[in-house]
Amino acid sequence: MRALSIATVFVVMAATTAQAETFPVIQNKTVLTECGDCHMAFPPQTLPKASWEKIIGNLADHYGEDASLDPALTAEVLAYHVENASDVSSVRAAMKWRANGTFARITDAPRFKDKHGTCPQEVWGHEKVRSKSNCLACHTTMQTDGSTDANMNFLPANLKSQCGDD
Repeated sequence: MRALSIATVFVVMAATTAQAETFPVIQNKTVLTECGDCHMAFPPQTLPKASWEKIIGNLADHYGEDASLDPALTAEVLAYHVENASDVSSVRAAMKWRANGTFARITDAPRFKDKHGTCPQEVWGHEKVRSKSNCLACHTTMQTDGSTDANMNFLPANLKSQCGDD
């Protein structure tokens, strides 16, 4: 009986670890369309409310682009992000991304820096990556299943090993 209990603990721990960075899949069609037309619709659990208010509150200058939306669409996109932000969500991944401060970009968040801080500049400049904000280059299924499992097989072995393999 004791052996069964220990085995059960290991199975639960392994399952919990494997799912540690899985975000809820975005189901809001407005968010998917309005954000996803230009870039990946980033999980709102990656930033706190104040960051989303800052980012979505100034779509006229969205990283040098005018991404202005109809006020009703802006309100819907903002509400979705604020309601699911890292500082209010109880999703496990949100708790891992929870941090004090207001970040202008996901790449400024401490969790991003912890997970990707060892990646050399060559990775961000790679033809398949091109940018730190191009999550889908390595996390290919994130938008469809919420998983942050990485597929970096396109990188040379030396770069892949410097970034880790998760």
